Amino acid sequence: MSVTTSVNVFGVQAALKELNKVNPKLRREFTKRYKDIVKPVVVQAKAKFPSEAPLSHMARAHARLGGWDGGLVKKGVIAKINTRKGRTDEVAVFVIQQRTGWGSIFDIAGRNNASSQFVQNLMSKGYGNASRAMWPAYESNAIQIQGAVVDLVGDVMAEVNRNLVIDGN
Repeated sequence: MSVTTSVNVFGVQAALKELNKVNPKLRREFTKRYKDIVKPVVVQAKAKFPSEAPLSHMARAHARLGGWDGGLVKKGVIAKINTRKGRTDEVAVFVIQQRTGWGSIFDIAGRNNASSQFVQNLMSKGYGNASRAMWPAYESNAIQIQGAVVDLVGDVMAEVNRNLVIDGN
């Protein structure tokens, strides 16, 4: 039996922006702490991306993607803190993402159409179903990461609250 949990904390994005105005050095320290927290996920996800092209046509240069470059695909797995304003209120603040085209295609191909020939070829080569690298890496470390990120958020909020000025009116 698998257990799925999510943690929703509101106001973190604004708190991080405010902290960056007040103390940019401390804000960078929180980013560094976050990257240290999720390092096991990043390392595990990078290891799941193959060094060589998974399928022969992926090695050939394509107009927008170029050819498969295993080193570049592995380097594309990053952890970041997103404080940009989104179109909705629900914007992920703590993010682990694959930033390369080939890496994203390899990881997610088949989510909408598992019967495509491309996906069938990936599966026949032993790469499995969609979410081949990123999600499994997160799931295997989720409990530790969620607890540490909640602690990090508490520290961010405490630091921002120290800088609040209350108007006596």
